[in-house]
Amino acid sequence: MLGLFILMIPFALSAQISVSGTVLDSNNEPLPGVNVVQTGTTNGTITDLDGKYTISVPSNATLTFSYIGFTNHVENVNGRTNIPPVVLESDDKEIEQVVVVGYGTQRKSDLTGSVASVGGDDMKNRATSDAAAALQGKAAGVQVLTNSGAPGTGSEIRVRGMSSNSGSLGPLLIVDGLKVDNIQYLDPEMIESMEILKDAASAAIYGAQAGNGVVLITTKNGAKSKDGQVFYNAQFSLSSLSRDLDVMNAAQYLDYGTRAGVSKITEGYNKWDGRVVNWQDEVFEPTWNSRHTVGFQGGNDRGTYYLALNHVKTDGIFVGNKDTYRRLSAQINGDYKIKKWLTVGTNNSIEKWETRSVSQQSDNGSALLAAITSDPFFGPLCDNESQLTPKQQAALDDQRNPDRDPEKPITAVLANEDGRYYRISPISGESQSSNPFIQRDRSVGKNSGINLRGTAFLNFNPIDGLVYTSRLGYRIGQSNSHNYQFPFIANDFVKQDVYQMDDAANNNYFYQWENFINYNKTFAEKHAVGAMVGMSWEESTATM
Repeated sequence: MLGLFILMIPFALSAQISVSGTVLDSNNEPLPGVNVVQTGTTNGTITDLDGKYTISVPSNATLTFSYIGFTNHVENVNGRTNIPPVVLESDDKEIEQVVVVGYGTQRKSDLTGSVASVGGDDMKNRATSDAAAALQGKAAGVQVLTNSGAPGTGSEIRVRGMSSNSGSLGPLLIVDGLKVDNIQYLDPEMIESMEILKDAASAAIYGAQAGNGVVLITTKNGAKSKDGQVFYNAQFSLSSLSRDLDVMNAAQYLDYGTRAGVSKITEGYNKWDGRVVNWQDEVFEPTWNSRHTVGFQGGNDRGTYYLALNHVKTDGIFVGNKDTYRRLSAQINGDYKIKKWLTVGTNNSIEKWETRSVSQQSDNGSALLAAITSDPFFGPLCDNESQLTPKQQAALDDQRNPDRDPEKPITAVLANEDGRYYRISPISGESQSSNPFIQRDRSVGKNSGINLRGTAFLNFNPIDGLVYTSRLGYRIGQSNSHNYQFPFIANDFVKQDVYQMDDAANNNYFYQWENFINYNKTFAEKHAVGAMVGMSWEESTATM
């Protein structure tokens, strides 16, 4: 009997019941779309158009009700199947929050357009060095897409899907008033706030280029402090293959090859020794990535300053050092009040980056394609020269021929750092798959560059409520790409007959000059009037 009693206790504690109820606002109106979640879990639901919900939870569970613009409410179930109406109170702190909208600021309570606001605290401690990726899951109606896992590939932002009313599918990006082509250079730790303008109101300010929304980013400024503040943040993350792709095992591949008439693995360099190769284990490895941010900030009643230095090191999961990303960036912000009616300031960023990557797609195959299409019988390395293909052996014989024509290019047979030759499978090797390490080492190349971005501004405040702003912005960028290929032989598809060197240098310049006047005045604490007039001039140049 004692044993039976002990077994029944867990059952009683985990008994599930169906709980129903309604969520209302302070005016007793139903609230649709409210998140109802079992506290501490991912078990949840949302209210329907009538504010009603039903959820299955343990009888002793706690429910958390949350909705944008309202304070959270926590309710203990206590075995009840029907919860009295839950009333959510307006979050006055949120609706009184001041957000950036175009060429000025407004309180959320005064907004007529759709704006999502993400604060700097929401960007902290994200396991990414990409500001766009840090936005993932932080704003309703905003999607963050990653098209490649290669180091240094930035994420793309989509606001409420995609449209074609501008030349780009992504939103217009504005950092401290400057139009930028990407925000990958921004360390999330340097961001004070992000506002996403999601409706047609954004086009009224920025025109057709804002047809896919606008992302407005404000970087951090200094805080008033007598002695200043020094800060340092470090983050380390481990990257690995999330799961093995489901490919044919040795028995399945052998059956497939027999049916196709290509499983000739019994003699010569084709002879299979019985070992089974998992190419995904051979090609991919866990790697450590790091991000360091150090700086100082301070200020007084006349001005503030903020300086931060950020270093990012990312290694891809492909074995070796051929897929890497390095970035060193600095943010320098400052402002100074010369007179009560005159303030000047500047926001600047400096970025130096370098990336290397393995081939992902090519007319002659790629390293990633080879990693999932190579057969499981033959490993990446030859045990001896007898396992080389006739074409590889012919290339070696030509290299060793004392009477060879010195003017003729030497055709390489690729090997690893220990001098062991990469093996070509007699089954899958005579195709564009070849060997993933041959695809990795067939060329040497990298991309690098340096970018300067910034603004300098002047705020003139002659009378209360009236501010004239003149702002000069700039982007100066220079990038280089290098790629070197040499003659080598793998098979009839994967080979190079001549030396080839590709170098490219790109320079780009962008300038913008904006002047605008904002007038905002509040009367009798309840009535407000606001107006803005301004102009914007831009010029851009790109050379190769």
